[in-house]
Amino acid sequence: MRGATKTRLGELDVPVTVGGTSIAPGDIVVLDADGGVCIKRERAADVLKAAEARCEREARLRDKLVAGEMSYDLHGLREYVERNRGNT
Repeated sequence: MRGATKTRLGELDVPVTVGGTSIAPGDIVVLDADGGVCIKRERAADVLKAAEARCEREARLRDKLVAGEMSYDLHGLREYVERNRGNT
């Protein structure tokens, strides 16, 4: 096993590149079992707003599913299938 070596001093608060992604001080990095994402500091407010809107849409969809509606109908698939039946 090869040990770690240090040939120069490290730095703090500088941009880095990880896996081809540039990460600057102040950027937000989120990692989970599926992968990771880097949100640039200047886009953080917009990304948060979009994420909150998506959570709200998903909560409304979940409520409809719990009430017994089918995803087949909620996503317009029944209409699509009926309209395209026999067109194959």
